[in-house]
Amino acid sequence: MVTVAGTNITAPLLPVLISLTVSDKVGTHADTAILEIDDTDGRIVLPQLGAPVVVALGWEGGGVRVVFTGTVDEVRSSGSRGGGRTLSISAKGVDTTGKSKEPQQRHFDDKTVEDILKEAGSSAGIAEVAVDPVLAGITRTYFEMRDESFIHMGERLAREIGGNFRIQGATATMSRRGALYLASVAAVAGRNLHAWDIAPALGRAQYGKVRARWYDPAEAAWKETEEPTSLGGEARHDHRYSLANEGEAGEQAAANRATSERDAGEGSVTIEGDTAAIPDGLCTVAGARPGIDGAYRIEALTHRYSRGGGFITELELRQPHQGAGADQR
Repeated sequence: MVTVAGTNITAPLLPVLISLTVSDKVGTHADTAILEIDDTDGRIVLPQLGAPVVVALGWEGGGVRVVFTGTVDEVRSSGSRGGGRTLSISAKGVDTTGKSKEPQQRHFDDKTVEDILKEAGSSAGIAEVAVDPVLAGITRTYFEMRDESFIHMGERLAREIGGNFRIQGATATMSRRGALYLASVAAVAGRNLHAWDIAPALGRAQYGKVRARWYDPAEAAWKETEEPTSLGGEARHDHRYSLANEGEAGEQAAANRATSERDAGEGSVTIEGDTAAIPDGLCTVAGARPGIDGAYRIEALTHRYSRGGGFITELELRQPHQGAGADQR
């Protein structure tokens, strides 16, 4: 089901739709929807930039689920003498014509993460801000935006506190990286798993410890906050910049630990189309082989629907656990 500017265009769209692709990724990388349409004789009316777009996918008899909400970002016509004509409509989860990309000059004193995002978001035309309760109360003694857009500020703040920041329409969300979200999908060989390419252990990304440096004005001395990871490597990850106080150093160390654990393995799977998959949710691989089977975090996903290829979902995976990476034989 596809609606553009509030009008359901599914029925007239299906006969001329060549392919539909929806991509979503953890963090601020904007959701993207691309519709490639047979534009013979130029029959399609060009949608306007900024027009609202909603895409829902599902299986016959099972209903559909909304997988994309955004606005038209680009309309591109292509054609050649012998190759016919196509029209490509690209939409983004972030309104690329809106104020969320506009630089701001402001600062915040003794404000929580939730307050910072709400105040800066209000100036950027963001009507609603949702923050994970664990992250919402984190306080910054001083935080500034120096010719920085709301999008880039949210991404920078997420890196500091171990969050994932995204904007969808007029809503900004700061979720917690690696939280125990219930959403999950299975990729089972012989059932719905089309293909896999997985490296469950990557040495270059693994650190046994993480460290952040901060200044204690009461003692007039530099201090360090160090935390172990679950990976057990010998190398230590040192944060490049010093932090303002012990609290910020602890938050940064925790964020770096989560990043190292997330990047300890990687891979991809292609499964039958499944709209239950969400970024930062889980994918459980089964039937591939010992050492590969187990649970992974979904870093990014792409839903593809086409005339000849049907409906498939491609998942980019990170953070192997629950047996992944360990061949017990």
